[in-house]
Amino acid sequence: MSQRFNYCIDSPQTDLIVTPSVVVSGWIICDGGQAIADLNLRTTSGNYSRQLNSVSRPDVEAIYPDQSAMGFQQILSILELPTQESYFISFSMAGETCQFPINLAISEEAIATLRKAKAQKINKIKQVLQCPICGSAVLTAVERRLHCDNCQSEFSFNDSCYNFLNSDLIEKGKIKTTENVSAFGYDPVATEYISQFADGLILDNGCGLKNKYYENVVNFEIVEYPTTDVVGIGENLPFKSESFDAVFSFLVLEHVRNPFDCAREILRVVKPGGTIYAIAPFLQPFHGYPDHYYNMTSNGLKNLFADRVEIVKCDVYPKALPIACLTWFLNAYLRGLPQPVAEKFKNMKVGELLGHHREYNDSDFVTELSPKVNDELACANYLIGRKI
Repeated sequence: MSQRFNYCIDSPQTDLIVTPSVVVSGWIICDGGQAIADLNLRTTSGNYSRQLNSVSRPDVEAIYPDQSAMGFQQILSILELPTQESYFISFSMAGETCQFPINLAISEEAIATLRKAKAQKINKIKQVLQCPICGSAVLTAVERRLHCDNCQSEFSFNDSCYNFLNSDLIEKGKIKTTENVSAFGYDPVATEYISQFADGLILDNGCGLKNKYYENVVNFEIVEYPTTDVVGIGENLPFKSESFDAVFSFLVLEHVRNPFDCAREILRVVKPGGTIYAIAPFLQPFHGYPDHYYNMTSNGLKNLFADRVEIVKCDVYPKALPIACLTWFLNAYLRGLPQPVAEKFKNMKVGELLGHHREYNDSDFVTELSPKVNDELACANYLIGRKI
């Protein structure tokens, strides 16, 4: 093994992995000018090999400015990882293959539990599927393909997931590839609904990556994470009407191109008397998973469902109080400033920033803010167009 590099493993940081998936992530640094490439996760037996995504690590580069730095990240299902194996990460550098060990001890009990739960869920979901293009419930399964007998659309499935993203729906949803990982854990309110409908079915519409797999929750996403059950777009849900006792939509509606269409689909698939639990941002900076279209007030959120929903409660989400907006905004603002200006800005008092915003237009902490952060934190955007 070459000694001309150093590395850090950010994840996993546990002796035994019991969650449905594991994030393999970290970074490598080496002598300046050396290119790091071809990162792979392998077993010493040679029975397993998986390419790892290369990601930029500006935080590492800031600490080691004279070194070449490369980050890596990959989400892996425990179902694909061999047990009783020793793992290492390999990469190439200056024509040389380098490697270092990584601990990936997978619970065999967790694998068996997840495999059984996935099989049961896939069978249960099959009963509520319909074609997202034409709405027909006649779907014929042939060799890992789902064929709609009505409109002739074709989709796919495997032992873990149904995939309803064909070229038409990818175009309609403007689906983009991204290295960002969406993840949102369940709060006590959601957990209570999961318990309440233990014998029913809940749709988590835009679920993200989950660290716990529930048998009565259908995980719906545009990304096939290890815990995803169905892939598709929210504007055309591939489920029969009135199939779910509850539908969750947690910080998703800002990321879709047509939130009103998504809201109509949520209303369509939830049972009469069923529950809708939705969370959407109001004052949040731009954040793309992979894109961000709309923020909304509490009235805007209510308006999405107003025609057919009795509003039980609409309030500020406890984990998104105004202080969350303030700290997010300030930290993002600092990241967009050159270091000397950022240090000066950090030492300003709150009272020095309470004047009319035009008073600060010529200040360096305004004029030297990066274009990226200007876009991220803009108070308003404008558009000029020409009809075609």
